Amino acid sequence: MARSVRGRPLLLALLVLVAGCATTPGADVAGTGQVMAIRETQQTSDGARVVGTLGGAIAGALIGSQIGGGSGQIIAGTIGSVGGAMAGSAIANHAGAALVWDITVRFDDGIDRTIRVRERPTVRPGDRVSVAGGVVTRL
Repeated sequence: MARSVRGRPLLLALLVLVAGCATTPGADVAGTGQVMAIRETQQTSDGARVVGTLGGAIAGALIGSQIGGGSGQIIAGTIGSVGGAMAGSAIANHAGAALVWDITVRFDDGIDRTIRVRERPTVRPGDRVSVAGGVVTRL
């Protein structure tokens, strides 16, 4: 049991590092083109997802470790940890979601790129636009 406790800080650090690598689609795109489509969706906060996953894993491990004894207790704790992580992540996905819009633009070079914006777009499919720094502006 002491061995698994030592590995948890490493797991926590890895999860926080992975969560920090997420970027907003299209944030580094620049140029002009035509809006092809706009899709409304929800984006979950990476921080909420990490906290939900870790909290669920810890709660599941604690509950699971109360079942059985010896190696059965370790197995139940492990299963509880995995199940709790999945449940915590699912709960966090719904609780921490924000409304965003994915705007697909066909740029003048012929390549379609998606830009995610946090405010309701003022452009419509077919509009000519300029994109810079994740901002889509009608021309």
